[in-house]
Amino acid sequence: MSETRPLAGMRVLITRAAERAEGMAARLRDLGAEPLVHPTIAYAPPEDTEALRVALERLEAGFYEWLMLTSITAVEAVANGLSGRKLGGRVSLKIGAVGPATAVATQALLGLEVAGMPERFTGEELAAALGDPVGRRVLLPNAEMARPALQERLQAAGAMVDRVIAYRTVPAPGGTELAATLGDGTGWAIMLSSPSTAQFLLAQLGPANRRALQHALLACIGPTTANACRELGLTPSVVAEAYSEEGLLRALVEYVEGVAGGT
Repeated sequence: MSETRPLAGMRVLITRAAERAEGMAARLRDLGAEPLVHPTIAYAPPEDTEALRVALERLEAGFYEWLMLTSITAVEAVANGLSGRKLGGRVSLKIGAVGPATAVATQALLGLEVAGMPERFTGEELAAALGDPVGRRVLLPNAEMARPALQERLQAAGAMVDRVIAYRTVPAPGGTELAATLGDGTGWAIMLSSPSTAQFLLAQLGPANRRALQHALLACIGPTTANACRELGLTPSVVAEAYSEEGLLRALVEYVEGVAGGT
């Protein structure tokens, strides 16, 4: 195995949304892998956009003290709802971002630096970014499928939270060829960056073709995704300790190197 190309020859399926996949694909190629972008998820606007519209009007009017952003997609949804208007002039507004990629998107699309970011990149850990949350007015725009843990933690600590649906995570089109691709006799690594990527992966395969995963190596971006896999009857081989794209790639490399070193 090459030290500079530790994933040489490995075939890797990327299941994240198409617009999020190219960076990971490029990094996998640099590591020697052969990536295949096959989204199992896509993003769509809320079925009812009125709640988000009203919340963003209140945000611009200075009603909220904190805006909590749990994904790049949430940042994009807010930016789209603001029609390109930046929030940089709202000096009293503070931003909490779940991780560095979300923070970069916040600066680029909303014009604000992030005031709080957790060491572990999960929504639940983001609650600590507020410091003393008692009485704080918080806007939480997130996915329809998002777990309520962050909202519940903030409210339990005394924050006044308005959660609005900013976008929906929906199944990506296609998938009829996926069973044949995974069942070609070659061991695949499958990158799972959220519980929904795993859920919709199984939906694309269908019950009859689930066996196509029996020789696949499932790499999960963190314990939340890994637990979701287990609930779906899947067994993760790799679970990243750093809940980011970089952490997931590093965990996959470490796993492959560990297997090679043990043979």
